[in-house]
Amino acid sequence: MVRSCALQERSIGARLEGKQFLARIPILNPAHVERLLPYLFLLALICIALGFRPLLPVDETRYLSVTWEMYLSGQIFVPTMNFAPYLQKPPLLFWLIDLAWGIFGASRVAAMLVIFVASSLVIGLTTRLAKTLFPGRDDIASRIPWLVAGSTVFVIYSTLILFDMLLTVFALAALLSLLAFARSGNRWHAVLAGLFIGLGVLTKGPVVLIHVGAPILLYPFWRDRQAGLTTPKFFAGAGLAILAALIPVAIWLVPATIQTEGNFVYDLVWNQSAGRVTGNLHNSHGRPFYFYIVLMPIMLMPWIFIPEVRRLKLGARIRGLIDTRSPDLHALRLLSFSFVAVLLVFSAISGKQPHYVVPMLPFATILFGYFMAEIPLAKLRNAAFVLLAIFGIGHAAASVTAFKREDLMPLANFIDERKNADWAIAFDYQDEVGFLARLQKPLERTDNPEEWLRSHPGGYVIDKSKDPGTSKQIAFRLHVERGYLVVLKNQH
Repeated sequence: MVRSCALQERSIGARLEGKQFLARIPILNPAHVERLLPYLFLLALICIALGFRPLLPVDETRYLSVTWEMYLSGQIFVPTMNFAPYLQKPPLLFWLIDLAWGIFGASRVAAMLVIFVASSLVIGLTTRLAKTLFPGRDDIASRIPWLVAGSTVFVIYSTLILFDMLLTVFALAALLSLLAFARSGNRWHAVLAGLFIGLGVLTKGPVVLIHVGAPILLYPFWRDRQAGLTTPKFFAGAGLAILAALIPVAIWLVPATIQTEGNFVYDLVWNQSAGRVTGNLHNSHGRPFYFYIVLMPIMLMPWIFIPEVRRLKLGARIRGLIDTRSPDLHALRLLSFSFVAVLLVFSAISGKQPHYVVPMLPFATILFGYFMAEIPLAKLRNAAFVLLAIFGIGHAAASVTAFKREDLMPLANFIDERKNADWAIAFDYQDEVGFLARLQKPLERTDNPEEWLRSHPGGYVIDKSKDPGTSKQIAFRLHVERGYLVVLKNQH
């Protein structure tokens, strides 16, 4: 009997020790699991996109083709498109994807690892910004990861190979460094902010100055007069940051300028930036002033469908904050004024695309988080998972319908099977098949397919056609958006 009791006590003790051991494993701790869930949610989004969606022309296919050519050539400073200098975008995203390819091999999956890391950093840095602006408000900070990961804007753009998530990372990092400088006056924080601004320029060009410049210029309206720097001192630090931003930019731009005889500076700074502002750039996507204003309700989705959100009485709460002169007003002014300023600037620019304002998402998200702090976290999480289900079902349905007209792999396979032949293109080619077909030489350009085929009897010409008919000259056709891609061959 004594022995039986001793064995039972030993068994109970072992179970208790086992539970304590499991509790000490960070990944099994409920709090750690809760923190990991938004990132697992992001991973699920990317897996759905990889499983059901092809690389989308022209942007995704072009950027991976540019990266592929840099990967082949080992050229660092000057990206190429169809093996000719591509002077419209800086190289940082291409460098990072090349780095991933050097480790894991050249594939779409490896490229998406870069986007996954950038999107994860957006979640983490937005949460850090919320903690910085509202210290001690765990009720706000705990909701930010789901408000970011579950927003419609993030769900869409965190799964695309574009520059905007990486740009958002550096805009957030620069703002966090500037806030640290505003509190401490430590110039190294200003220098660090400048380096992040420089990396933002290396990501997508001077546009980062709009996203970071708005909170800088509006500092007199949101600064903490009791704990913050005076306006002249802050602006002096911001000037130091701009000087520091020149360091990473110069490391890339000087050799790139030398190699392109100055064309890179002209094309990136003037032709791209000024051309999009005025709308004179080819394919600058000119749209009316109110374009972004009409799209703003998307940033409220799916949260607007939660019943508790519609009962928040935001007007009364904002008036109460103003009447009581809440200390939170400094942070709320920073977020709201910067959001409106950036929105107005981009609205005034002629060239508009929805993803241009992705870096505004953190401002909007933290504003939502502040006023939605009383909404149960489970409600936000459930809304995010409903959106995930819609995303998955929509992609599965589109994979057998709409995505069929976006998939250029059949054309890439046709080219790959005949890669030793001569090839030319007779339309505005944006390197759509360079990566997909793993091309190792450029496609010639021709305005006269018939003449080119006569001089290259065994060659092929890729062209676009709204209605190709049944000509025997067509060796291959692919139904795409707005018509067909056809491969022409010599009839004789």
